[in-house]
Amino acid sequence: MSKCSVPSYLDGQVALVTGAARGIGAATARALAEVGATVVIADVLDCRPVVDALEADGLKAFALKLDVTDREGCAEAVNDIVASHGSIDILIANAGICPPGKVTGNWEQWDHVIDVNINGTQNCVAAAWEHMVANGYGRIVLVSSMAFYQGGVIVGTEYSASKGAVAAMTRHLARNGGQHGILCNAVAPGVIATEMTSSFSKPDASAIPVRRVGTAEEVAGPIRFLCSPDAAYMTGTILNVTGGIVLAA
Repeated sequence: MSKCSVPSYLDGQVALVTGAARGIGAATARALAEVGATVVIADVLDCRPVVDALEADGLKAFALKLDVTDREGCAEAVNDIVASHGSIDILIANAGICPPGKVTGNWEQWDHVIDVNINGTQNCVAAAWEHMVANGYGRIVLVSSMAFYQGGVIVGTEYSASKGAVAAMTRHLARNGGQHGILCNAVAPGVIATEMTSSFSKPDASAIPVRRVGTAEEVAGPIRFLCSPDAAYMTGTILNVTGGIVLAA
């Protein structure tokens, strides 16, 4: 993708995007970098290809190996970001896992999903929070799911439960962060074509009002909006990015 002529409204801001080696995270990293942010691309997977692609377009990006379940590692990573770049202004807590599952039966999988999706999210928030409080500014976007609203038939109970927790965390952080200049919102994606969901059975697009599956870029756009000046009076909001599949929510 070539450079885009768009307003650089995040110029000078530093963003940490977790789970950014592919999918929604990688698309979000690009979306933020295209409007001026310096983006730290974090994942347990190799982030270098994403960074290389952004740098080739003249965008500012850095790779970070990060396991979000490592609480001390998250704190150390954020401290290093602040030491190297001067601040952490934006946190996109996107890292998560979504294995196929059942209602009951796999406790090892339950523990792992809860650890990554809930504890991992909180580890990143906790690491960034005091820095944002000290600066009097922060934008946090968490990634929930339509499974929070209506459950799922492919994913396990643990996934729906974890994304419900993320939605609750969003509202809690919003209520406590506003007085410090910290806004916290979330997106709840629907059926999105990513590497993580490629092993699932092909979804029935006829059940989606827009009659198609979404793309990672179509989630990254709303995330970028939530970090923009246009969303300065929004906090505690969970944006459904579902093609209308949760119209009753």
